[in-house]
Amino acid sequence: MRNILAASVSLFSLSLLGPVACGGTVAEPPQVLSEQTQGLNAVGTGCSSDAQCSTGLCWTEADSYPLYNPQWIRADSCTEECGGPDDNAYCQQLAAEFNAPRPSAARCIAARGVYDNYPYDDIFYVCDLIPAGLGKVHWAE
Repeated sequence: MRNILAASVSLFSLSLLGPVACGGTVAEPPQVLSEQTQGLNAVGTGCSSDAQCSTGLCWTEADSYPLYNPQWIRADSCTEECGGPDDNAYCQQLAAEFNAPRPSAARCIAARGVYDNYPYDDIFYVCDLIPAGLGKVHWAE
């Protein structure tokens, strides 16, 4: 009876260890990604549409006319919404997280119709990361 019990325990142990007991290796479990952000631009990088940004928000200078005049500057940046004109601290913290050269220059500004899929003329507040040194700026000719 002891031999049957010992043999059963041995076989059970080997089945749990599997290939490791026989000198093999155990395959690593596949990596699980928490978000599907591969291939999307991070905050503070240039963009031309919301679909390119991991946050789903691409700001361009035309969204904030007359603060930025599209006649003399072309700018774009993946960004995030902020609470309003007094919410500069959030934008400065965001800029610091993304290693902006001048994070204290980031600001919360009013922007019109910044979402691609929002067809109405409405005001949103977004972090302007251009003064902080993030995004892309192209001088108009």
